[in-house]
Amino acid sequence: MTTAPPRRLRSLLAALATAAALVLALFAAPPAGAAEPVRDPGSSRVLVNKDHPLSPAKYTPSLVSWKGTGHRMRSDVRSKLSGLFTGAANAGHSVAVVSAYRSYTQQRDLYNYYVQTYGRAYADRISARPGYSEHQTGLAVDVGLASGSCGLAACFGDTAAGKWVAANAYKYGFIVRYPKGQEATTGYTYEPWHLRYVGVSLAAEMRSKKIPTMEHYYVLGKPSVRSYADVLAADTAGELWRYPGGAGRLHARVRIDTAYGGVRTGTTVDWNRDGTIDLLLQMKDGRLLVNYGKAGGGFQAPRQVGSGFARFDITAGDWRSADRYPGLVAKRWSDGSLFYYRNGSGAGLSAGKVFSRGWGAYRPTLLDWNQDGRQDIVAVRRTGELYVYPGNGTGALSTAASARQQIGGSGWDKVSSLTPLYGYAAAGSTGFMAKFKDGALRYYPYAAGRFGTRSQEGSGFTGYNVFR
Repeated sequence: MTTAPPRRLRSLLAALATAAALVLALFAAPPAGAAEPVRDPGSSRVLVNKDHPLSPAKYTPSLVSWKGTGHRMRSDVRSKLSGLFTGAANAGHSVAVVSAYRSYTQQRDLYNYYVQTYGRAYADRISARPGYSEHQTGLAVDVGLASGSCGLAACFGDTAAGKWVAANAYKYGFIVRYPKGQEATTGYTYEPWHLRYVGVSLAAEMRSKKIPTMEHYYVLGKPSVRSYADVLAADTAGELWRYPGGAGRLHARVRIDTAYGGVRTGTTVDWNRDGTIDLLLQMKDGRLLVNYGKAGGGFQAPRQVGSGFARFDITAGDWRSADRYPGLVAKRWSDGSLFYYRNGSGAGLSAGKVFSRGWGAYRPTLLDWNQDGRQDIVAVRRTGELYVYPGNGTGALSTAASARQQIGGSGWDKVSSLTPLYGYAAAGSTGFMAKFKDGALRYYPYAAGRFGTRSQEGSGFTGYNVFR
């Protein structure tokens, strides 16, 4: 992750971000609340879709049967569904349950059948992969006409009963989960028969605010990377995950993008200073790409801003305080030279200039260690020590004889990356996350050039590329 902006820019950036938020609020209905997508499979508000699998993948809820049939669901769902059916009957409509809970194994077999029958591309539009299905939560129910016509078909939405269900389901805590016209958002074709229980209060809120899908409720309208307290990690499949930070711990991860398999390392940075966090990506082939974040969520297509970085260690930030945009500090492997690449337009890099030599045994990371508003270089030495080299704010290192300080003893050679974090422990806090070669994540808070007490934050990250 990148470093925080200099102090004199922070107030300006905060004001710009506030103004941008106000403008967005005027022209677009904001998502309900600011909560992260719910990952607890036992919650009626859990988000399960193509990007948010169940955890654990083979989760099994407590279930009850539906009125003497083989269909099963959660008890609260059965209670509310009974009320829905009674309301429909009072309005002159006869509906029935067509499908409800499906286990991981049942969903696997159904999905594989669709793949064999229709091909994977179409199967993905009509069926969920095992571990990614709402039916596995016990909260989803497929309904249809009691006569059996229009069963699991779009024509159900055109029947009098289907129209009544769509108009009244919210009163009982249900939503039509895959509405017409929302395939680009949900990933699934229109399914007027697929009801999802979310609870009466949430269903009513979505109805009153005209929020069409759970994806809109939780995700859209918010940046994909929300703060410099978050940790980003790409797995071996190239999926990019965000681990929200705050209150001194990592929260449940959220998948925010795919196709990151060719990335060697990445940095979160507002590269064009528009108030939205971007991704600066160093590719394995040496290209430098920027994924500009969208204010409405997600990223633009990657844009190349440099090349020839295959044999460099890079770190980004405000190394030269006078520059409008953050730049790039890069260590060349062949001779240990440190270069500064100026980002003059928020889109590309100027030619690099050497500002220091002799860094062959070090891996540099930019952060403001002594918190004087100027960026410093914290470097892990190959022999295991950790040093800080203060910057002078002009794109060079301090020339003071006592400038270099050893801030960590042996063992830092076991660290594969350092990720500066801001606001991770509490508002205004500073620190960095160290990813160790054994897959452990440890957080090291610091303030005014002194370490606080480190803490173990995670494990099992051996195969992950943690962004810095």
